Amino acid sequence: MKGFLERPMVGLLAVLLLPAMNLAVGQAQASKDEHDHAGVHEFHETMEVLGEHTERIVKAINHEDWRWVAKEARAIADHPRPPAEERQRIMAFAGDRRAEFQDYDHAAHQAAADLADVAAMEDGREVIRAFADLQATCLDCHASFREDFRAHFYAGK
Repeated sequence: MKGFLERPMVGLLAVLLLPAMNLAVGQAQASKDEHDHAGVHEFHETMEVLGEHTERIVKAINHEDWRWVAKEARAIADHPRPPAEERQRIMAFAGDRRAEFQDYDHAAHQAAADLADVAAMEDGREVIRAFADLQATCLDCHASFREDFRAHFYAGK
């Protein structure tokens, strides 16, 4: 029997999907710590749902169920926007970094749409590459905004 990391596809999945699971765990922990969402409840709930879709994509990739991958990726790409009042609060928070925040949002939507399109082609390696691109867009936005966002909306709550 080959070792876990000697099987190329399994090793690649491990390298790409472990960070995804860490992101999902981080989101779940944030949920437990942030009961009062300080006027950004719908945004918070949307982030939770996106994390659930991401977890299901991991399962779907493991099962090589490309239709399921496409369905979950499309749900991420087409997720609902928070109400106008929340969007105003978030954009006020982003301030002079508003364009950067919107660019990350657009990139995540595009990466998810690309993943859905690639999944329809049923090419596992390309699906994994596209999923890595989606995860990178999420990670980049979180690295740029999450800490400040939490401090702004959740600190002292």
